[in-house]
Amino acid sequence: MRKLDFAVKTFALAQYGSRLGLRREGEMVAKEVWRALEGLPRPGVLQVDLTGLEVLSASFADAALAGPLYRLVNGELPERYIYAVSPDREIVEDLGGKLEQRGLAMLVLFPDSWDVLGKLVPSLREALGLVIGKGEMTSAGLAEILGISPKAAAVRLKELSQKRLVHFIAEPRPVGGIRRRAVSFLDPPR
Repeated sequence: MRKLDFAVKTFALAQYGSRLGLRREGEMVAKEVWRALEGLPRPGVLQVDLTGLEVLSASFADAALAGPLYRLVNGELPERYIYAVSPDREIVEDLGGKLEQRGLAMLVLFPDSWDVLGKLVPSLREALGLVIGKGEMTSAGLAEILGISPKAAAVRLKELSQKRLVHFIAEPRPVGGIRRRAVSFLDPPR
């Protein structure tokens, strides 16, 4: 399988201050986040850097980050993705709550690990871990590892794609039919 190159842009929230608390400020930042997403070529990833923040309130996080993710999940800007980079778990605690309320999930990268904030059922979390761990995964490969049908594996990969947690590719197989694979926009752990 070939490596897919993602256009990656970093968006630093600290440019708006170290204590981000008001919804109206978050709504203004959401417009900038959306412009950054629009400016990405396909497939593109916006890495939202939370370094330097002391406070990221639920209201600000909901408007600035959950709002644009909601639009992506609902079909706007195909092949664009967003995730957060945080120096610690405390900064993203309120964001996780707001994502959960909206039924959304977002990847967050910490200095030594990754996690998913928001709502993601265990079967999808398990599949996501395998995709990130290997960098990419076909539905057949996922089915073999998990001991499930290829169709069930394809459904899991498609759901991860719809949540904008992986990039999903359906491509013709040399022997006929379609091969489905999910590609992580996070680098596999070393």
